[in-house]
Amino acid sequence: MVLKEIESKEHEINTLKKLFDESQSEKQKALIAKDLKTLEKGYLAEKENAWYLDFYFKDKDRFVLLHDIRIVHNGTSAQIDHLLVAPIGITILESKSTTGLLTINNDNSISVKYSKNIKTFPNPLEQNNRHQKVLSDFLNNTFDVSARFKLMGGIYIEHKVLIHPETTVTNKNLPEGFERSDSFATKRNEEIDKMSPAKVLLRGVTLMSKEMVRELAKHIAKAHKPVKFDYTQKYKISQPKPEEEILDTILEERPCPRCDEGTLVKRKRKSKKFGTQYESDEFLGCSNYPKCRYTEEL
Repeated sequence: MVLKEIESKEHEINTLKKLFDESQSEKQKALIAKDLKTLEKGYLAEKENAWYLDFYFKDKDRFVLLHDIRIVHNGTSAQIDHLLVAPIGITILESKSTTGLLTINNDNSISVKYSKNIKTFPNPLEQNNRHQKVLSDFLNNTFDVSARFKLMGGIYIEHKVLIHPETTVTNKNLPEGFERSDSFATKRNEEIDKMSPAKVLLRGVTLMSKEMVRELAKHIAKAHKPVKFDYTQKYKISQPKPEEEILDTILEERPCPRCDEGTLVKRKRKSKKFGTQYESDEFLGCSNYPKCRYTEEL
């Protein structure tokens, strides 16, 4: 079953699009466009990888899926793309997707080749290790389990990196810890089938009932602390401030009677302090302002 869906990123995406349209700086526009592209690609990858997981597990009543979960505990946080709670334990799943050629290096860092450029990203397994530590500490401190779980160090937690099936990977074989999202369920079952008798016995000690699986999933979902990034604070859009509220349309080709250099144009009063002193908030003023301060009522 699916207990929590992916949270929409449409508000952040629309905010970035609006900021891009309003920005007057080409440099700032480039930065906004970069953030927008990253956000849209990440959101799409999460949704599509979630679809594959939902397809296999949403009708299995002994499995519970949580998408887009953020846990905060003891001052540290873990933003987890997908979480699978099953009788044998919890699996943390991190989504990865790219349009370039992806290579998983010997140290499990990721390099992506875009045309002639290559960009390297940190090891996602290490990121998952940090997420696992936060989740493990949170559950050990807040979720009550029986003595057999405590004896084994708590609820079993593992993690995987899910690669979008349309991502081109140069590795002949995916290293341990990396799997395609469309084959995750199949690979997982194969791993269980290949478990040694000793490992099966060890996992069996902390096997959870269907009721406990659901209780655990609800406990995690309840602790979710969503956060939305405010891009308006990152990108300050400055609006041009005209010196005067001037309508640049010349009403008549009439020179200023005071300076004889400027032309009379229509302006609006910015201050309301004059109240009803004037019949209109519009007046004629010299286009040579502030050098010439001649005004004339309409």
